[in-house]
Amino acid sequence: MMMKGQRQSRTGTGYSIDTITVAGMRVKEYVSPDGVVFAVVWTGTGMPDLQLLLGEYFEEYRKGVHAARSQRPKIRKPFQMKSERLVVERSGHSRSLWGRAFLPAALPPGVTAEDIR
Repeated sequence: MMMKGQRQSRTGTGYSIDTITVAGMRVKEYVSPDGVVFAVVWTGTGMPDLQLLLGEYFEEYRKGVHAARSQRPKIRKPFQMKSERLVVERSGHSRSLWGRAFLPAALPPGVTAEDIR
């Protein structure tokens, strides 16, 4: 609702996927049967509001970005951040960006990281 886009839902095995399309972007939210969003995936011409999508996990993401930017030597490569609580991967180039974030401990039984795409 907060993104003010068109929303579609479909059911997967043990979860549902809500797809939100807005302003050249498509965001998929993976939702467990008890209503917990355990993963998000985005593709499109820009970056979505990750503070909105990641909620309480945004600060952990922000710290991961800061740590990656302060590494030496500087190497341009896709961003990857992995902790016990949160995994974030993002990449792309001008007007073609993608990424995903998920909570490893919240993945429903039978769902793997490879299913989040």
